[in-house]
Amino acid sequence: MIKVGSTVKFAKMPEWVARLPGESRRVFEFCLGRRYRVVEIDEHGHFVLDVSADVDHRFGGFANDLRLEAEFLEENQ
Repeated sequence: MIKVGSTVKFAKMPEWVARLPGESRRVFEFCLGRRYRVVEIDEHGHFVLDVSADVDHRFGGFANDLRLEAEFLEENQ
């Protein structure tokens, strides 16, 4: 069961990512297949992944995260 503190793999790209602006799509594409720690479960039940170590210096911004449903993640075994 995925919970705060779990390490998960961003395993499957959500279809809705195709409708995002180019810069946002590139972030999701870069993160696909990588492992991240779940730092929060938001008010919509999305798992918040801390991607800042990989994303901040490559794409800009600060404390970047991805918010995904469980169906797009694989729990670390």
